[in-house]
Parts: sequence; structure tokens; C-alpha cells
Amino acid sequence: MLQSILYSLATVPLFASRPFLAAFLTALLASYGTHIPWLGDKDVIVALSQSPEWFRSFWCLLALAALATGEALSAKHAEVRAVMEELDSWVKSAVALLVALALIDKQDAETIKHIQHQGLGVHSAWSLVVAGATWCAATLRRGALAIVHEIDDHDDIGLQTALSWAENSWVVLGVFFFVIAPLVALFLSLLAVAGMWFARRWARKQEEHSRIPCSKCATPVLPHAMRCQKCGQPLEHPRAVGVFGQPKAKESTDLAQQRFLLIARKRCPVCATRLVKRAVQQACPECRTVTFASLREFEEYRREIDSRLPKTLLVCLLFSAIPVVGVIPGVIYYRLNLVTGFRGYIPPVTGCFARIWVRFVHWGLILMQPIPLVGALMLPLMCWSTFFVYRRALNGSAREALPALPTAA
Repeated sequence: MLQSILYSLATVPLFASRPFLAAFLTALLASYGTHIPWLGDKDVIVALSQSPEWFRSFWCLLALAALATGEALSAKHAEVRAVMEELDSWVKSAVALLVALALIDKQDAETIKHIQHQGLGVHSAWSLVVAGATWCAATLRRGALAIVHEIDDHDDIGLQTALSWAENSWVVLGVFFFVIAPLVALFLSLLAVAGMWFARRWARKQEEHSRIPCSKCATPVLPHAMRCQKCGQPLEHPRAVGVFGQPKAKESTDLAQQRFLLIARKRCPVCATRLVKRAVQQACPECRTVTFASLREFEEYRREIDSRLPKTLLVCLLFSAIPVVGVIPGVIYYRLNLVTGFRGYIPPVTGCFARIWVRFVHWGLILMQPIPLVGALMLPLMCWSTFFVYRRALNGSAREALPALPTAA
């Protein structure tokens, strides 16, 4: 039936966003959709109910439900994203391929055969088309979300959580909308893919427009860089570094601290290019400057972050004096001021374990909140414990990865 063909094509953006959740909802509709009032007689539901028995089995539903739950919980964690980043598009394409193979029966294959005027491998060919479209959409989505990840990579201000809830809701509502109006849904899917492409293009143009020409070689340079990434010419008046690593409108008043501020926001200390890897030592993709050439350089940076701890604890203590309302801004403050400077350079697997330890400690502090003195100091204790866990994790990674002294050029 043509309805399952339209469904498999229209849900491409959903599989590019949350593949296991989309697959679970599709299998759920295939198994029980005919019993849902107002939806049971829809052509798409009837087509889904004719899918293979294995796709509608209890064990398939259970496995997809577990994968969808893990997918939803891990989507906003930067460390898990870093582990899965290289496999992201391929995993989503594989899930879309399997679902398309399950949905397209022999009658659908004959329909595609008449459209394509081919006789061999049509069933698999259409599934590969769906998988390829999913791969392209997932790649576009990753590029568009890079804007959000650059602003709030570690969910310090809750932007990743809000985005995760929005995508989950969009997938759930989208699947049911595709059942009601598949042709309209197909058109909206094309708009969604086009929107991701324009968002990615817009982000690139915005960064290019913010650059200024080098006074020596005219190469476009980020305005908060220390030097030109091509010729090494120092900028006369670099701009200050913003809280998310973006250039501010005002000029930097402390050039000695500019290097530390850039590194703390995962920027190259020379040309201010975004550093994408989660490693202690990495070369800038533009000027090839190594972030930490030796353990001594890392310790200088660590001492700079350590010096922020007393002030941060004091601010957290003041926020804790505001009942309930003061907790959220206090957590955001100590994350941005302290933790981000460590967490961005911790390898993904080590970062996952550090996050688990932080959650464990925080739950213990929450349980002790009714105790008068501990309850009043809960926010500063959360700040100190988070700082200590991530500082220790980064210290261990640095001692393993960095030489004691810089190597000779």
C-alpha cells in the first residue's frame, strides 16, 4: 500500500532526531493501532498492521522501549554525545532501514517497481533510499544543533534539557500526525529538513560576519583572538570573551587573562577557534596550537580555575539564602564559572563516571537537606563537591596525557 511508503518517507526527520523512539511508536501503532478510537480505521494504521510478526512482537516492543528510554535520558549528556557522535548518523540510518524493511510489503514493492520501472531488489532499494535520506537529515541536524551545543554544551543553563523535551514531544506528536494526514506530514518533513539546512548555513554566516581582517595578511580573524591563525600577527585590541565563548562588544582589559578565558570556554588560546575534542591535549584545527604543551602549562591553567573557588562559594552561599528560587541561578553560576573550565577537557568515558559520582553526591546532599546547618549550606556543598570531582578527573587525565616539560619544536 502506498500509505506505508509515504509514512516511511515522511518520518525521516523523526528517525534523524530520535530513531528508537520513532521506531517504538511505529511498532506500537502496528501492534495496537487498529484498537485506538478515531485512528484504527486510518489507511496508515491498516498498512502498519500488516507489517511482519517479528516487528509487532512483545520482545521487539520491549527492546525498542528500553532503547528509546536510554536514548531520551542520554540525549542531553555531552559525554554520551561525544561517545556516539561518530556513529550517530549510521545508527539512525540503520534503524530507519530496518523499520522501512518491516513496513514495505510485497504490494508496496510492486508500487515502487512501477514508479521506478525496475524489476530487481526494489524492496531493499526503497529501504536504502529511506536510510540514505535519514543519514542526510541526521547530518544536517547535527550541524544545526552545533549552535546549541556551542552555547550550552554541558547543559549548564538547562538548554539541552529543554531541547531534549522539545524533540521527544515533536517525535511523539509527529508520528500520530503522520497517521492522520500523511501528505501534509510529508510536506512538513521537507520543511523541517530545509529548516535545519538554513539554520546550519545561518550559523556559519554569522560567525564569518563577526570576523575582522588581520592587519598584516587580511585573513578573517575572530575578534576575541590573540593572534591571526595564518601569519601570527597579534591583534591590537582583542575583544573580551563572553560567558559562552563568544566575543563581547567591549575590548579586553586584561590580555594576560585572555588566554585562560579562551581555554576555559573551549577556545584556542591563540586564534579563539572552537575546540571540538574532549581531550586534555589537542591541536587547534585552524592554527595547530596545542592547548597544553606540558603538565606545567596545565597546572598554570588549573591554578587559575582554582583561584575562582572562594568567590564562587561565597556567591553560592548568598544564593542559598534565597529559599527555593536561589538554587537554580546558583547552580548555573558555579557550573559556568568553575566546572565548565574542567569538564570540557575530560575524555568522554572519564566524564561519564565523573557525572555519575556528582549525581550520587548531590542526591546524598538533598537527602540531608532537612538537617538545619547542612540544608543552609547545601548549594555551596554542591558547588565544592562538583568542583572537586571534575578537578580530580581532569588531573588524572592530564597526568596520563601530558609530558612534564614541553617537547622541543
